[in-house]
Amino acid sequence: MNPSNLPFKLGNAILTMVGWFLIIPAKKNEDEDKKVFISSPIVITARFIDPETKVEKIILSDFNNTELIEEADILSSQKLPSIIKFGFNINEKYVRDLGFILQQMRAKTSVSSMYQGVGVINTENYPIISLDEPYVSKKIQRSLNEEILCDIQYDLQPKGTFEGWWQMYLDEVKGNLLLELAVIFGVSSLVIAYLKNLHEIEFSGTIYSFRGQSSSGKTSAATLAVSICGNPNKGSKSLFRSWNGTPNALEAYINNNYGVPIVLDELSTSRLGQFTEILYSLSEGQGRQRANIHGGIKPIKQSGTSIISTSEFSIFNKSARNDGLNVRTIEISEAFTTSADNADAIKKGISANYGHVMPLVAEYLLNREQEVIQWFRTEHQWFKTRLENETSNTGIRMFKRYATITTSARILERVIATPIDLDAVREYLVNYHSDSVNERSLADKSVETIVQFVAQNRGKFSEDNKLSTMTENYGLIELKDGHIQVKMLKDVFKHMLEENQYQDVQNVVNALRDKGHIQSDRNRKTTKRSVKDAQGKSRSIVFYHLKLDKELAPIFGLSSNTETFTSPQFDGNTNPDLLNNFIKQAKEKEASDDLEI
Repeated sequence: MNPSNLPFKLGNAILTMVGWFLIIPAKKNEDEDKKVFISSPIVITARFIDPETKVEKIILSDFNNTELIEEADILSSQKLPSIIKFGFNINEKYVRDLGFILQQMRAKTSVSSMYQGVGVINTENYPIISLDEPYVSKKIQRSLNEEILCDIQYDLQPKGTFEGWWQMYLDEVKGNLLLELAVIFGVSSLVIAYLKNLHEIEFSGTIYSFRGQSSSGKTSAATLAVSICGNPNKGSKSLFRSWNGTPNALEAYINNNYGVPIVLDELSTSRLGQFTEILYSLSEGQGRQRANIHGGIKPIKQSGTSIISTSEFSIFNKSARNDGLNVRTIEISEAFTTSADNADAIKKGISANYGHVMPLVAEYLLNREQEVIQWFRTEHQWFKTRLENETSNTGIRMFKRYATITTSARILERVIATPIDLDAVREYLVNYHSDSVNERSLADKSVETIVQFVAQNRGKFSEDNKLSTMTENYGLIELKDGHIQVKMLKDVFKHMLEENQYQDVQNVVNALRDKGHIQSDRNRKTTKRSVKDAQGKSRSIVFYHLKLDKELAPIFGLSSNTETFTSPQFDGNTNPDLLNNFIKQAKEKEASDDLEI
């Protein structure tokens, strides 16, 4: 209802800007009708069925800033007074009358569609993008004959002006590639969700890890990234939240979020266990299955958005190093802001102006779908061509993530009418890829760690190939059958990984085995043997049988001369004793470097 339609009469009640009044007819003809105040202005602006609970809900408004979403039974005389705490005034003597009036208004209100969540949401017939309000394409809007409502869990109501935000961008962000990237990352959250909905990509979101000291501007960059969409300031409904929470609380925070970026600040405050599992849950958009108090299964929380994490250390320090997480994460460890003044100006600008850019992005996606798809495919091909020498699966899987970022850059420069150096963005991502490719391949990274460890502790790896000597050092090493064979004690192997911040040994072992770097007994990941010690007592030793490239031999001081000697086949005319004596002398000379060739 529009205030311009007031006064509004409904039965024996009348609504003005002052509120609802009940008209009580005069008992005598000569008397005037009595006009009794029963409440401040209260109207029902929408009515809908909750798709999850199937319960009817209504939206109550006061023509001002107060808007409540309540179940329809709030209109009962027992429950209606509870809305007083939200700023409505009610004459409790006439609660029953007010309830009846609002029931009549409810009956005259058509049932609308209500959808849960924010970001890209599929209806039965078409996609919508839920932000501060639902957005649909212009084509659908022309034929739309129903009101669309969305239950939004964040504060996405724009504040200030677009011009205010844009001026801050021109003054403090433009020309600083890393800050521009932060904004692009924010845009990419919705772009990823949209492309996922179109089946152009398979992943749901990206974890952007902003790593650095307190003066690096990581938090300023993170809040800048989400300011394009909604409230970036700390608060219960803002897009800025601390890592310090339970897994259930974090999953609830992003539940039904399909493209609105959020910040999780200061990873160091997290007390979460099983951090790897939580990162998977957040990035994949599927929470853990939990039981309810009755022993049944609670509905699994669903989402699909990008998360910006800030920390003074690498996000991988608290998680297992594996290819699955590496390919979902882009970590930047450079300074974002140029000075304290630069950071302060950004904070001031986005505190007063936010939530204006993402609605423009939403409209661009919905109305220029084919253009966006073509951009994405072009960008994907560009990275495939430029990084054609990439052979690892984890590296190749990053190409589409890079393409979503550069596609987002293209969209951003058009909606804010400000040029972005696309070539600079591309080159940054290419350099990032080159610098971090080993970090993304768990097998390659762990091989590098093993090589360094063995080289540094070379004196503790014996070459005599006697398993009994393993109890006296770290293991055995030899060049054999075209590869380097390293037999490392299980506990030594585990300690080596822990010292190098690999928190899940099994993930490392699986990755190494998949690449053919581990040889083991049937149905085991380790090798187990029984040996006799110096006293003749039998004991079991468990070790990892590692296979490394023979090209690494010089690092370990190995050469082909250390391979096991195989005696030649003698013919009938050869004196075996004489030949064996010659070979013995040659090997002695070789060991003392006196052998002349």
